[in-house]
Amino acid sequence: MKGFFTSLLLFGSFWAHAQDFSFGKVKKEDFAIDIGKLDTAANAFVIREYGSAQVNYTSHTGLVVEFVKHVRIKILNKEGYNHANFTIPLYKSGNEREVVTDIKGASYHLQGDKVVETEMTKANIFNENSSENISLTKAAIPQVQEGTIIEYRYKTESPFIFNLNTWEFQEEIPKIYSEYVTRIPEICHYKSNLKGGFPIKDRKTENYNTSLRSEIGDILGTKTTYIMENIPAFHSEDYMTSSKNFRSILFFELGRYSVPMGPTKDFSLTWENVREKLIADESFGGQVKRKGALKEFIEPVLQGANNDITKASRLYAYFQKRIKWNNKHSIYAKNIKEALEKRTGNSADINLGLVNALRYAQLEAIPVILSTRDNGYAGLYSPAISEFNHVIAQVKLGEEYYLLDATSPYEPFGNIPLKCVNYQGRSIPLTGESDWVKLESKLPSSQSNFFFGELMENGTLKGKWVTSRNGYLASRMRERLQGSNSEEEYYEKWDEENNRIKINSFKVSNRDSLDKPLAEEFEIEIENFASLQNEQLAFNPYIESKTTKNPFNLTERNYPIDFGSMIQEESYMEIKLPKGYTYAPETKLKNISMALPERAARYIFKVSNSDPNTLLIESATQFNKPLFLPEEYFDLKEFFSRIIQAQKLDIALKKI
Repeated sequence: MKGFFTSLLLFGSFWAHAQDFSFGKVKKEDFAIDIGKLDTAANAFVIREYGSAQVNYTSHTGLVVEFVKHVRIKILNKEGYNHANFTIPLYKSGNEREVVTDIKGASYHLQGDKVVETEMTKANIFNENSSENISLTKAAIPQVQEGTIIEYRYKTESPFIFNLNTWEFQEEIPKIYSEYVTRIPEICHYKSNLKGGFPIKDRKTENYNTSLRSEIGDILGTKTTYIMENIPAFHSEDYMTSSKNFRSILFFELGRYSVPMGPTKDFSLTWENVREKLIADESFGGQVKRKGALKEFIEPVLQGANNDITKASRLYAYFQKRIKWNNKHSIYAKNIKEALEKRTGNSADINLGLVNALRYAQLEAIPVILSTRDNGYAGLYSPAISEFNHVIAQVKLGEEYYLLDATSPYEPFGNIPLKCVNYQGRSIPLTGESDWVKLESKLPSSQSNFFFGELMENGTLKGKWVTSRNGYLASRMRERLQGSNSEEEYYEKWDEENNRIKINSFKVSNRDSLDKPLAEEFEIEIENFASLQNEQLAFNPYIESKTTKNPFNLTERNYPIDFGSMIQEESYMEIKLPKGYTYAPETKLKNISMALPERAARYIFKVSNSDPNTLLIESATQFNKPLFLPEEYFDLKEFFSRIIQAQKLDIALKKI
């Protein structure tokens, strides 16, 4: 980067903070600020925050981005203590890295009419490596109590001018005032975009002195101030992707830079540029192109495979079992052969290796880059590489395309793990055009429960309970079983924690057969399943899969409800009644059948006893699409509410 700017001259360092507020100037009146009108449920709130990003030039580094963040927060209760801990992510690539050049923090307490300050020391600051390209500086402000005001300010310097710092106006706590200032010399041209539903209240643009000069004169600069006030907290809820997709966040992309009478470099990418860059990169395309690199490992796997689906499924299973994922996401592999030898690697080591192996087997396979659910959507506004953090394989078998991610040892062939179900990824073929690839689950998350047994007169339920799981419910259960030393240990612990159900025996089937449902078979006993009330034996007809809490509690939700897959759950109970009791007409429950428009979701409940000695209880819950729009939120919320009310009803047996 430095070499492009030999024609620039720096004739004075200028780093102004005219809009920044003074550190440490906390007054008695600040403790009386009320956030009630904005958010009555807040655990903490931002009194004021200021950020600044400026592109500067230094003779030893070239162009750099200097970033300042200054925040003052009031802690309201214990649940807000975590906001006194803050993290600074720092990017690194090769020999270049972002650095923290200044950091300080303090807590303030009101003792009588006096404000007492406690400064953060070096002992409260430490560093750690998060991944190959990210290191973290973490800090904890001391002496935090309910009612404390905390404050921190830090400054970073980055040689990566293409990453002008984003500014998160909306976060998990409300803010009274937030201001962000950018100072950009005219040699750099950035595109800005604001995500989220809250608009900028005030945006002001003016010229500023860059202190830079080229061979033909001074270089002008533009200072832009963005202000947002009274920003409500973003409330996360179940069944959503990253909150970064929906919060009000201002972000920037470097389009180009150009020096007067000097060089010009265009950073705006097309998807063809992205494809070409990745294919030319030794850590991406270089790993895929070497068709014989893994020959010694995969030849034995392919022996006897006489069709393409067998070849592909064998190779997928081999990479699942051979290489343990180190939990690091990346689209760049270190060395796929080394990963096979060491039996561990990042997501690119595993899945680019899988693409390589599939191509060696004469199959049509290419990489697909994506952003995981917790990383946010990628590539929505413009072509980019930095927004993608994961890569999977796509293989064509006959006329059908299959997506494969061998980082998960529990997903069957063709079903990507839930972490990858995040709208769309981008195909990166070795030749030809790149295109969008829809990221979706091929299997519904389903669970079927069957019980066959009898109810004793003393209220004890005994019998056989069989559970069958598919999709993500099966993979989660397989992962839980793998996390225990043995199946016996897992179910013994489950038995201890669940004091309602006693397991007398168990059997697990298809644990390693990922293409089959995971089945569990139990002999169980539940004491006090039913209770005697006014000559009636009453019980709630659910063993485990009862909905007791509504996952949707917001007054308004402005982002989609993303289940990740379709969901199906059904239950069937066949209970032999105790002698002397009957399911009388006057105690019978009404059958229930309800559905959302276009049968997007359904719930049914039915009780029958054509045999007077046996009761049949059937129920089913279905969500027949993986994604619901915000305008469907209240219907879903009410749907869950009605299920909860329905499942509270008891079945009563009358004494004869």
